[in-house]
Amino acid sequence: MTMYSFFAVVTLFILVATAAAQDLCPKDEYACLDIINSSQCLAQLVIQKMSPLTKENMAKCVETEGVASSLPGAQKLCRCPGCHTEPINAAIRELFPPPCV
Repeated sequence: MTMYSFFAVVTLFILVATAAAQDLCPKDEYACLDIINSSQCLAQLVIQKMSPLTKENMAKCVETEGVASSLPGAQKLCRCPGCHTEPINAAIRELFPPPCV
């Protein structure tokens, strides 16, 4: 194996390990599907600032008809802190820190 091939393999391994470690969105959690599907509502609160950014308003975004999980909105948001863009994820982490109640 040449030095360049070795370097490429090591770099690829590091990138894959880093990407896996940074994924804070459990794909097997039904609550996270509700968080992902509520992206428009969450973006209107966090990015567009169309309503006050409160725990109650964020929870309402994920408590709609036809949701995948029956958990309360606050629990859904707490369990899925990394399913959106960084501004939305930061708001979720700030307003809904663990432990999830």
